[in-house]
Amino acid sequence: MIIASKNEKELGSDSSEIVLTNGEFPRRTTFFGFSRVTLVMACGDALLSLQRRQISRNTMYWLKFLLISAIAQERVLSQMIGAQVKITDQPFPVSNAQQLNQVVWTMLGTSTKETIYCVSEAPVSQLRFVCIDCVEKNITDMVNVLNSAQDVTRSAGFPTVTLRSIAVNTNWTGATIICQAALNGGTIDSAPATVDVRYLRQPHVVDASGQGPVLIANQGYRFFVECVRGSDGLCQPSGRRKTLRCAVQAHPDATQFRWLKNGSPSGNGAEITIGTESIGQSIQCQANNGLYQDGDMPMSQVVQIDPYSSAHLVQDNFAQLQASSPFLAGNRIEMNQQVNMGCQVEGNPRPVVFWRLRKSNGEVVDAACPQGFEGQYQEVASDANRGQNIVRLTALCSLRISNYSLSGQYWCAACSYVSQGQPECSPSLESPGSSTLSVQVIGAPMTSDAPAGIEQNVRGNDAVVTVHYCAEPMPRPPREVVFSVDQNDLQVGQVWDNFRFESAIQNNTVPNCYLARLQISPVREEDQYRQITLKLQNQFGTKQIPVSLDALLGGDNAVGVRLSGVWVAVFVVIGTVLFLMCVVVLCIRRSMLCFNRVKEHSDYSEPKAKANLNTREHLYDASADAPRLFNQPVEGTAYDLAVREAYCESRMSTKRAPLFHEGVNYAELQLRASGTGPLVSSASSFSSSSTSSAPQTASVQSVV
Repeated sequence: MIIASKNEKELGSDSSEIVLTNGEFPRRTTFFGFSRVTLVMACGDALLSLQRRQISRNTMYWLKFLLISAIAQERVLSQMIGAQVKITDQPFPVSNAQQLNQVVWTMLGTSTKETIYCVSEAPVSQLRFVCIDCVEKNITDMVNVLNSAQDVTRSAGFPTVTLRSIAVNTNWTGATIICQAALNGGTIDSAPATVDVRYLRQPHVVDASGQGPVLIANQGYRFFVECVRGSDGLCQPSGRRKTLRCAVQAHPDATQFRWLKNGSPSGNGAEITIGTESIGQSIQCQANNGLYQDGDMPMSQVVQIDPYSSAHLVQDNFAQLQASSPFLAGNRIEMNQQVNMGCQVEGNPRPVVFWRLRKSNGEVVDAACPQGFEGQYQEVASDANRGQNIVRLTALCSLRISNYSLSGQYWCAACSYVSQGQPECSPSLESPGSSTLSVQVIGAPMTSDAPAGIEQNVRGNDAVVTVHYCAEPMPRPPREVVFSVDQNDLQVGQVWDNFRFESAIQNNTVPNCYLARLQISPVREEDQYRQITLKLQNQFGTKQIPVSLDALLGGDNAVGVRLSGVWVAVFVVIGTVLFLMCVVVLCIRRSMLCFNRVKEHSDYSEPKAKANLNTREHLYDASADAPRLFNQPVEGTAYDLAVREAYCESRMSTKRAPLFHEGVNYAELQLRASGTGPLVSSASSFSSSSTSSAPQTASVQSVV
């Protein structure tokens, strides 16, 4: 390595002497784009030569800074390369610890018995376990467990974290973990280790098909073996034997098994076969994959072995039903009739009944009856001829004929649950036995369960509407199957406008059902508003099925678009009105535009105002030749003259009032008894309101 004879503080002095010794770096690195070896040697040589030439202090400072940085980074790199982190199963120093390539966790119950350590050496910090492929493997619960590692550095004397007695999951097997440490702002990773979770769950006793025993309330788990009783009432050994298997979930797989009958060992294989000899015994199994001692092998639940008499059909009432009302000839039955079916079955354990229907197209489905444990049963009293523990029941089904899908063959299957899963039945659930009830529903046409459909040809701009209906007997074209388009009837093959009744055919998948096809060519926008109806009839009645082209042609969207356009127009109008109202209110508040109607009073005494008024300066001309409203007397008292003048002024004010509306003016004229009293107040208009009869004074008040 490159070694400096002085430390970094000494390099900062002007008189420092630098002696460089060339060594070999562990790996080639760069600093500011140059090799650290080249940079350090160049800086050292430059410093020595520049000191002799007495170059400026700034240049010397930056060269020293580069040299110190290169040496410091190289030392950090050397520390990181020398530091180690390991995953181990012993708390040894990292130099003595052995890195684990596989981390084994053994589940005993819910926690593990192994302890895993992550060790390192100073000056590393922040040791932790990290899963590097949990996201890829969709493992979500390992991260929290790894983060729960305990720091035991103080007790160990060196950096150490540990995972002890953790709860692991079986799906962790195959995940990869590492141990990570922090050093000088970077991280150091250990070698990866693969997780291997080893476990063994509790075994279970199952049959050959993997189904577990039947759990009977208050009696525990039960497996059944077939018991064919002889004349002595005992089970004969000729009955079918049953294979039982010891099932267990384990990793690695279980290799050691043990069977117990009534608590005593009876076999060592993974399977055993039992028969009537095991009736009344309790069976258990044990399994091991090397995780347990021989005496501590996990054990299964206890299973009791009971005799099994297969459920079978004793009798039914199918023949009596078909020979009586409401059935007609040919197994026909009219719509809305009631059929009460009954089957008597027996077996041990208690049997159940499933009602089945095979349609005319071969499809087998559950009949419209209560099934299995939810069925309606009546228990039959025991008799001497019936075997011990044999249960006999009568199952009932009340079937109402409500549609044509109920046509077909009916039968009942007597079943027993001798294990979990599917029951054992006689006759089979998929095929009827020798006794069945055939039902042929007849009645008026009716709508099928299948909705109307449409086939559109975008390029050809045509479409075919298909309407489903059911009837028995079949409505026969052309008169009994008619399409009506806007009150125009179309029989098969007929055309009206752009509509054509194409065909009426039988539906091959649904019995007693048919298809009517109406062709539209070309398709027009107004077609979705037409009234279309399929009219059907047979000897039992009629049926009219409306067809909505509006929905089939996407008219709902069109209506939505139209409604949207109407609402848009309404909103635009409302918005416009609101805007205009706001403008009007704004203009009124600010007295803008035509809303400035407040007039100021004009001063009619000004020359401009007088120029626009066709009036005289005085109400009358004082000259002798001026026209007079009244003949003026040559002589008169002052009182008479004042009354006449007020009267004339009031007449003129009455004529001007509708034009000028100048408000209310008051004038009061007081005359002294001497006849020389002055006029107290006057206005431009007067009206005589009162005249005093006193001889000494007179007053006139005018109000407009």
